[in-house]
Amino acid sequence: MADRSADRRRQRPRRPFGMAVGRWLGVLVCAGSGLVLLTVAGQYGDRDLRLLRSDHRAEATVLERTGRQGRVVFTTDDRRTVAAEIDMVAGTRSGDVITVRYHPDDPTWYVADTAAHFWPFLLPAIALAGAVCLGRILWLLPTP
Repeated sequence: MADRSADRRRQRPRRPFGMAVGRWLGVLVCAGSGLVLLTVAGQYGDRDLRLLRSDHRAEATVLERTGRQGRVVFTTDDRRTVAAEIDMVAGTRSGDVITVRYHPDDPTWYVADTAAHFWPFLLPAIALAGAVCLGRILWLLPTP
């Protein structure tokens, strides 16, 4: 009788749903976060693709710079003066003149530094690869 109680104490506690549920839950979390990342990345990719298709460029003057963001002012082809905030390449300073790409329908939103944005589908590809790798790592983790 004493041997059976000692065996019970040495046994690991049973999980109510087993190990497969934990692994699948990890994969579902990775898939959900990957979907959110792909949605956000797809919106940025769409914006960059619209800029590449419009092919409107202008010389912009950098007004100020804070971190990676900067405020620029430029004149469109139809003589509108536009001020916009964009991501910039490192080393750009206030007063520098840079070339920007803009969309004529809404140049305050669809504007980008030509040196900083040149691969519109890079961010979605990174998000997808990260989600797949994270799911694979969670699937291969040893179970306790």
